[in-house]
Amino acid sequence: MKAIKYLIVATMLFASATVSLAQEPDYKAMLQPIANALKASPGNALAAKDEVKQYTKTFKKNPQALEALGEAFLMAKTYDKANEYADLALAKNKNFGPAYVLKGDVAAMQDNGGDASMWYQQAMDMDPKNPTGYMRYANVNRKADPEGSEKALKTLKQNCPNFPIEAEAAHTFYTAGNYTKALEYYNQADINNLEDWRISEYAVTAYMNNQKDKALEVAQYGINKFPNDVTFERIALWSNTDLGKFQDALNNAQKVLNDTCKKSARDYTYYGLALKGAGQYDNAIAQYNKVMEMDKEDYKPLQYISEAYLAAGNEDKAVEYSQKYMDKNPNATPSDYAKLANAYVAKAKKDTANKQDNINKALAIYDNMATKYPSIAGWAYNQAGNGASDAGLDDVGAKYYQKTIDLLEAKTNRDADETGYLKQAYQLIGYYYWATKNDLESAKPYYQKLLVLDPNDKNANAALAPAPAEDNTTKQQ
Repeated sequence: MKAIKYLIVATMLFASATVSLAQEPDYKAMLQPIANALKASPGNALAAKDEVKQYTKTFKKNPQALEALGEAFLMAKTYDKANEYADLALAKNKNFGPAYVLKGDVAAMQDNGGDASMWYQQAMDMDPKNPTGYMRYANVNRKADPEGSEKALKTLKQNCPNFPIEAEAAHTFYTAGNYTKALEYYNQADINNLEDWRISEYAVTAYMNNQKDKALEVAQYGINKFPNDVTFERIALWSNTDLGKFQDALNNAQKVLNDTCKKSARDYTYYGLALKGAGQYDNAIAQYNKVMEMDKEDYKPLQYISEAYLAAGNEDKAVEYSQKYMDKNPNATPSDYAKLANAYVAKAKKDTANKQDNINKALAIYDNMATKYPSIAGWAYNQAGNGASDAGLDDVGAKYYQKTIDLLEAKTNRDADETGYLKQAYQLIGYYYWATKNDLESAKPYYQKLLVLDPNDKNANAALAPAPAEDNTTKQQ
């Protein structure tokens, strides 16, 4: 295990050390200068040697004082001494849970998750009413043994029913990046009893779970309860933008940008996205340019600028910036390629004089995608066909639908996605022959195969339905 995984342990240690000192004024005064000296000379077991000797002599029968000194050594990364004072505390009281926790913390800070888990288990067993052992155990096992971690939290709930277990469990899973579990526990907690930082964490957790409505609900609660905390306006900005509530997002953005807080590139990015959504394309582009000024290594705004130009009807600039983005992006995704192709299709639809040239560029991108990403080749060919058809080149579109059919029709191990691509190709080429070319006979074979995959397809059933029989009475007349 890596020490970085246990940074949360260090954070909790500082907090617990502060609480211990505040609750034990009889040794606080003597311990503070020792802690300062140890902090100034980390790893030096002889720092404040005389003061440590006097402290130990004075509080040799007090397990709390001994454990607190052990924590001071731990904070100074003097692990042997930390263990020594944990053992001294246990010698005075074998049921003193904080000492077992201290030994677990020493192991955790030395990247020994197994020993840390063992000592935290001891803390739970020997001091079952002390929540710290359960929380540390859950934290150190959150990835290695998530079921054991959750079991410890449930046991804590039974033994310490007044402890805010849901909020603590949510935070533990949040720090582990398990947002699904974190949201599950936050949803069980009483939001009215949560501190501001927990409420913001709750909102972010919902956002990371793609539950934007929930994220917005929690963020709005935070805005109402803590109106001076701009964090909630930020989360509301993200959520409103993603939900398409652009005017609300712009209101959030104004509050963030007019606040005295330090502005981030993300602030301006989402402001730009909200402006673009509201149709303020020039202002959106200005924000994206500001992001690139803040971070010259960030090339994502180039894609956003392309999208804004495309929405504004400036296809030439859309292609230009999409290509710039692709040139700088070594890890372009199929979606990135498709956006560049779509920009060329948009050019083809407007620039009729150069229609074929622009469509050919779009088709070349989709052909490249089919080669580069064979698992989505059928999707790429269908998209190419759609682009050509949208530009009025229906015959070219049909050729690409046929490419999908040729690729996937006889494939015996098609996955569900590929079957979906094949089904779509049958639908599109069938409609091309039936409606565009007015050639039902050519459409029939495709519709017949389509009905094997989807017996309820409306167009296929309509095209293949027999003509109604003539009325004999009418015939005689």
